Amino acid sequence: MDGIQIEITGNIEEISQQEYNGKRIYVTISDDTGHSLESKIDLGVHKNMNIEQEEYCFDVCMDEEGASLLMNTGEQIFAEKLRSLLKFGSLSTRYKDIFDLCYWSENTERTKLLTCINTYIYDDPDFREQTMDDILHRMRRTFSDRRFRLSIVNSRKKPDWLGVGVDTAFNRILDYLESLK
Repeated sequence: MDGIQIEITGNIEEISQQEYNGKRIYVTISDDTGHSLESKIDLGVHKNMNIEQEEYCFDVCMDEEGASLLMNTGEQIFAEKLRSLLKFGSLSTRYKDIFDLCYWSENTERTKLLTCINTYIYDDPDFREQTMDDILHRMRRTFSDRRFRLSIVNSRKKPDWLGVGVDTAFNRILDYLESLK
């Protein structure tokens, strides 16, 4: 596109997670006025296609059809981040996930989320959590760990992109999970 440049700025990395395989690409998007944005793009194939994906169509200015990509729904994102936190508990170092969960707790649809939780947590034989009470018990234990809280607060990456604070994020997540019972 005229005036816009997209440049790959780092190594293309293989990503292989429990839910999908793919590539991570680091890019810089800049315009002719000198503004730029650095980002990463994860492109992958999801292993669990029984969860309905959202389809986004991008106008690529080359033909009438555009390009469609399937994207995880907010409910799927919430369930996957919750799954990771349940798996690692207070040993998790994915501190940004706390604030992502806080955000999605106010931006998901209950029925769809419960379907995703069922698929990603209850139906997985590796998880002990089989009820929302089990999930709440584990999350309360994780959130009450003083070292975990301090690790989030003192993180150099500053994961609180919402600007709400750790305690507020913990409480919103727990309140939302409680409402799902």
